[in-house]
Amino acid sequence: MSLVVSMTLGVTGCGSKSSDSDKKVLKVAFECAYAPYNWTQESPEVGNGKQAVKIKNADGYAYGYEVEFAQRIADEMGYELEVYKIEWSSILMGLQDGSYDAVMTGVCYSPERDETYDFSTPYYKRQIVGVVRADSEYANYTKLSQFAGKNTKLTTQIATNYVPYKDEVPGGVIATDYETSSECFLAVQNKTADMVILDYTTSISALSTMNNLKMLNLDFTEPEGASNDCCIVFREGDPMRDTVQEALDKLNWNDKAEFDKLMDEMVKLQPSSN
Repeated sequence: MSLVVSMTLGVTGCGSKSSDSDKKVLKVAFECAYAPYNWTQESPEVGNGKQAVKIKNADGYAYGYEVEFAQRIADEMGYELEVYKIEWSSILMGLQDGSYDAVMTGVCYSPERDETYDFSTPYYKRQIVGVVRADSEYANYTKLSQFAGKNTKLTTQIATNYVPYKDEVPGGVIATDYETSSECFLAVQNKTADMVILDYTTSISALSTMNNLKMLNLDFTEPEGASNDCCIVFREGDPMRDTVQEALDKLNWNDKAEFDKLMDEMVKLQPSSN
């Protein structure tokens, strides 16, 4: 898969010159299918008067919380932003082989990941919730202890920091995890799973477009080593990390109230297809 990504995008050094201008380029990979963090749309027009960014390696334009914020960072740096659309399962492989400079798609810091990659300071902080069918026996649960003895089938997005939270559900049964969050919600809708564990923002997004789902604010506890801080990911030792971090510091992006304000705007702007 890494070879395929490399052949598709071309191996390029960070901070290379754009073919269309003399500006340096910041190349960032997103799923472009993870609303409201990032999504794909057919035209560049956005409801807030801004412009979505043309995807470099696929049809369409990308926008969302992370794309908007990546654009702010690139502007602060005086760079042109290039957006690459990559599936979650291979997105870090493409980073390692030099296909792009950074990854922004809801990746949270962990000590384990820090052994292989470098991270920026957080640009968003997530809250973990459960989502069940609104007509299920779980719909009015408020505490994890209520799941004891229920053999609740649990799902989440594969290879994410959500996975350890399954262990906090008493008597939970591990169901299939999925590549995308939308597949997780569909699994709950069609009763393949009883509950999906994801973050508040993604769940609010799903509930706005999908029927018969209910979000539960449960007493999850952040597992050791499973931070909910979303950070920009870089190759280990890449000087681009410090260049981007300097721009982040100048933007003074460290207030959760500001995080939530921008995310609320993106929830209203997101297309129903993402």
